[in-house]
Amino acid sequence: MSVLQASVGENGKNLKGDVETVQSLLKSKGFDPNGVDGVCGKDTIAAIRRFQATFLSNPDGLIEPGRKTWQKLAGTGGAAPDLSQWSGDSARWTQEKKLQSLHPELRPKVEKVLQALCARGFQPKVFYGWRSVAVQMQLYYQGNSKVKFSFHNAQHPDGTPNAYAADIVDSRFGWAPEAEQTGFWKALGVEAKKCGLIWGGDWVNFRDWAHVQLVQNGELVRVKQESGL
Repeated sequence: MSVLQASVGENGKNLKGDVETVQSLLKSKGFDPNGVDGVCGKDTIAAIRRFQATFLSNPDGLIEPGRKTWQKLAGTGGAAPDLSQWSGDSARWTQEKKLQSLHPELRPKVEKVLQALCARGFQPKVFYGWRSVAVQMQLYYQGNSKVKFSFHNAQHPDGTPNAYAADIVDSRFGWAPEAEQTGFWKALGVEAKKCGLIWGGDWVNFRDWAHVQLVQNGELVRVKQESGL
């Protein structure tokens, strides 16, 4: 395992050897700092922030020995996964990529729901599978989510997606009134529950019509801990 002597990044000590170590690790994980030169410039700090955005709600561009960012970056065990493929706005990913981001027990259930909705004449699609904690916090502060950590944010310890939830909409309507008027939300709830999923449209305090999840809300703390978040 690599060793970090002092802090690297925004307002860090930025010792040359430490910076080279961080730059090499960032590059290996798909967050290219634009060279491994031991100089902590704006490109290196930007790469640190991009990496942090995959698991932190407020990336600060600083890596400190023993803290979460360093533990994630220098994690032991096998080749480091390329997390850059899971960056960006996950709402814009392809349907296949969104399905790949789901927990292995959730994906086949979601696929079955999609097939059933197609058979009913709807045009369903996954709007969100996995999404980053940073995006989750944006939704929270916009009033579009009641929680700062969601089952959508679940991931493997190495940082790759493992979402316990998906948002499903009709591609023609999204969240527009037509989704209710055509019976899409009701049909989604019926088909989701047939597959043993929990439907957000049943929640009294916050009707999350598009939302389906694999486990009960009481499991959220466990899932967050398993995600290393």
